[in-house]
Amino acid sequence: MRIFDEITNFYKPFLIPNSRMYAVHKGHYTTIAMFWVGVDMMKLRYQQRQLEEAYKIFKSLLRLYPTMDDKDLKGQSALMRASLLVFDHHPGFSMLDFISQWGITRLTDEDWTMEQGNGHPIPSIGMRIVGKVFKEVESKPTVDMALKAAPILAEALKHSPYNMHNQRYKAMVYRIMGKKDKAINIYTHLIKSHRQSYLYHELSELLDDERYKITLLCKAISAQREEKFRQRMRFTLAGLLFRKDKSRARYELDKCIAMRKQLGYSITWEMQNLAASLEEINPVSEADEKSFYREQEVVLKELVR
Repeated sequence: MRIFDEITNFYKPFLIPNSRMYAVHKGHYTTIAMFWVGVDMMKLRYQQRQLEEAYKIFKSLLRLYPTMDDKDLKGQSALMRASLLVFDHHPGFSMLDFISQWGITRLTDEDWTMEQGNGHPIPSIGMRIVGKVFKEVESKPTVDMALKAAPILAEALKHSPYNMHNQRYKAMVYRIMGKKDKAINIYTHLIKSHRQSYLYHELSELLDDERYKITLLCKAISAQREEKFRQRMRFTLAGLLFRKDKSRARYELDKCIAMRKQLGYSITWEMQNLAASLEEINPVSEADEKSFYREQEVVLKELVR
């Protein structure tokens, strides 16, 4: 009853004034009603950008949920959706901790089914949760994080074993655990059928052969449409090209620095040092560099065969 009273008092200003059900009847159906009122109020508070109040409602819903009968598990699905909102708005909220405590195996088959929105496919609730988990792992790639995330990934792989994102997360775990060859093998297979910029970039970080690294960075840059996401890769490519073709290195570095200035980013001392070394070098033309990118297709085919 204490949880019910807490939720009732919290939502009292928003409930239907003429309905005595919320204030008087404290039975099974009222608990369910209060839960769904809470879900709606949490969504509204996020829309209103009242983030702290929304987070309080979420925590209250977590306390209320065990007291309600959720035979069809719709309430659980609502909480999973709510956790995605919380993750996006509260930096201190850990999806990895949340879903580890809740239990990823409690999700239903429906939670792992792809949805539709405005005629476009939307990843399932389960896949979106796994995506948030590995966003945390990527930001803190430690063995402990990888081990904690591994059972979550194992469940995701049961439902979508060939999903590109799941395979990438698997490679991420292998990389953290020091199994670089297995990670390289996964990425090599992925780039045969997928063209995402980050796949080329991440594989380039795993390889030692500079020829392949240059090829993959060229592919990553050409596959990335937004220049602001290219600038770091251009700097890495400039460093690799410095010993092989200084004019191309100058071109890439100039593009990198120009975009960083446009974005208001600082020019690191490594960038400044490289710029000083290339000061007397004339860059190649844009057309020449694009031609160079196209030439890398031959090397790429060699890598993935």
